[in-house]
Amino acid sequence: MPFDKRTIFSGVLIAGLTGPFLLVPAVSFVGSMLTPSHPAPAAVHAPPLLADAIWARANGGRATQLQPINPFTVGRTVSCLILAERLDSSPERDARQEECMTLLPAVQAIGYLTAEHMKSDGVWQDPRVPFVQIAHMTKVTSTWSRPQLVDTLAERAEFGAGFRGAEQAARGFFNRRTAELTLPQAALLAAVLGERRADPWCTPEHAARVRRRVLQRMRDNLAIDDPALEAADRSDLGLAARPADREPCPD
Repeated sequence: MPFDKRTIFSGVLIAGLTGPFLLVPAVSFVGSMLTPSHPAPAAVHAPPLLADAIWARANGGRATQLQPINPFTVGRTVSCLILAERLDSSPERDARQEECMTLLPAVQAIGYLTAEHMKSDGVWQDPRVPFVQIAHMTKVTSTWSRPQLVDTLAERAEFGAGFRGAEQAARGFFNRRTAELTLPQAALLAAVLGERRADPWCTPEHAARVRRRVLQRMRDNLAIDDPALEAADRSDLGLAARPADREPCPD
């Protein structure tokens, strides 16, 4: 389940299409003047297993640090996206766009996080959005570490079914603290990151599929090996009882 590309790429596309080598610094500077505040990283660390799962969900790849948003990386990524968009209109286009995003690891997660910050600041759905988002994304990739991004996502992101933050979601889905999560549970939690309406109780088959996607990315990142992936993929979802105050699952 990818993040909303229209929101995430708005600032990147505007910068890239108009000449990134000149525009990115200017857009970032203007955005910094227009924004009330930049996002600050979380102070609480996510448990290592959950951190690896979130990094995999964020399409972080095997890069050990964030890739900076600067004229070179933006230009390269946007050029790839434009080519993928123009190749054809088949379903494979989305896969090509996903491949393009590997040129800028974790940009989707950064886009989601900065969009959430903009909403909380009241900077949303107005002409400032592209400028402010580029400023935020540039700030994050130039000053944050990979662990800071992961920790902040764990603290502030939505994790499906109305849960805000990984700790609340872990207790709601599994009746456990994040430090007590098993590999399949951590992968499922990461799989619903940024998905406001995801409800594994109502759609267990879909939940198992997106969990496997995270597990596969963790394997690709060398965070786990093949036997661990297969064992986690075969396990049940391990969900706690569905809260009584939830609306019934749709038929």
